Amino acid sequence: MIKDLFQIQNYKLFLTNMTMLGMAVAITAPFLVIFMTETHGMSSTSYGIFMAAAAVGSFFVNTIVGRYSDKLKFDRKYLIIAALLMQIMAFLSFLIIPNTWILIISYIIFFSLGAPAMPQLYASARESINQYRSSIAVMANTILRSMFSFGFLFGPLVGSILLARYDFTGLFFGTVIMFAVVFMSSFLIKNSSAPAVASDTIELTNYEEPKSPNLLTSGTLFIPFIAFVFLHVGQWMYLLNMPLFVTGYLNEADSAVGILASLCAGLEVPLMILMGYAASKVSSKTLLIIAGFIGSMYFLSIGIFESYTMMLIGQLPLALFLAILLGLGISYFQDLLPQFPGYASTLFANAMIVGQLLGNLLGGIANDVLGVENSFYISGAFLFIAFILFFFTKKEVRKGDI
Repeated sequence: MIKDLFQIQNYKLFLTNMTMLGMAVAITAPFLVIFMTETHGMSSTSYGIFMAAAAVGSFFVNTIVGRYSDKLKFDRKYLIIAALLMQIMAFLSFLIIPNTWILIISYIIFFSLGAPAMPQLYASARESINQYRSSIAVMANTILRSMFSFGFLFGPLVGSILLARYDFTGLFFGTVIMFAVVFMSSFLIKNSSAPAVASDTIELTNYEEPKSPNLLTSGTLFIPFIAFVFLHVGQWMYLLNMPLFVTGYLNEADSAVGILASLCAGLEVPLMILMGYAASKVSSKTLLIIAGFIGSMYFLSIGIFESYTMMLIGQLPLALFLAILLGLGISYFQDLLPQFPGYASTLFANAMIVGQLLGNLLGGIANDVLGVENSFYISGAFLFIAFILFFFTKKEVRKGDI
């Protein structure tokens, strides 16, 4: 099966781009909250609002682009290229704008416009996969997402080195360079649209183009969407508070944050591939139920033990949770909507964005009101609710469900 994947058009390039994209994000991600709170004097709540605002903008841009991307007459790669250019501008803002308010506005605008990069990359990959053989889509998507985690394995370590040697200037410069590499390589993506229909083919006069389903009126989509949102709320609350907990509460060095992030990412890669195989034997619903339970137990354990050593041990269940959530989530939605790969990929991305919005808001408030050491109980509660919701989702979608 692995050999078959490399026969898919553009797949090697997609794997390379996803790895570099993971590195680009991971170089800065664990340290951004430290930069904004220490350098620009933001409180945890203010930082949460800042990230939530970026998530709102990303949600609206993703929704608009995702809904119409499957109907565009030009190559999807130009959406990817344009979005990557916006990401470059977003992180350049940290290098060239000293004023806090102007920096915040600039980042929110460019980050939001750059949000479609990943879902459109997934959609482009799914189109190439479907042209070759759609039956291997779950494995292909899982390995593709594992490459993002593979980039995350090295990103925090690179970020730690850049931060130690060149301060935050080197950190953001490294991020910009990685996004620029992905931007340039994306021009090499070949058009994977279906071959043009011959002119002598019989014309279907009564053909009606299918319309994208409405998320709010379809329970088959809405229940798993909310469950995914809750999983991401818990995860983003963790991502916001983990660096502050490790450095501020446990008094560990900044590099300890990078070690946790890299260890988790390193474990994710083989676990994602393993879960890709498991998905052919066990339903995605069952695996998502397992993910919700395991993730909730890990987050609860942080507040119970208050130990960096236990957090290091806990990266294994966290990695399993993320391997299922991020490795199988995109395939879950694409299988629900096989005719709309762009819209399906956007639903998955928007669940993460809404979760990011709420997670950052609630994470900042929980930190300031309850204390950073107690915020992880809230994270665990959201994952446990998602665990329950997945019992009410369907293992497969039949005609008429959507």
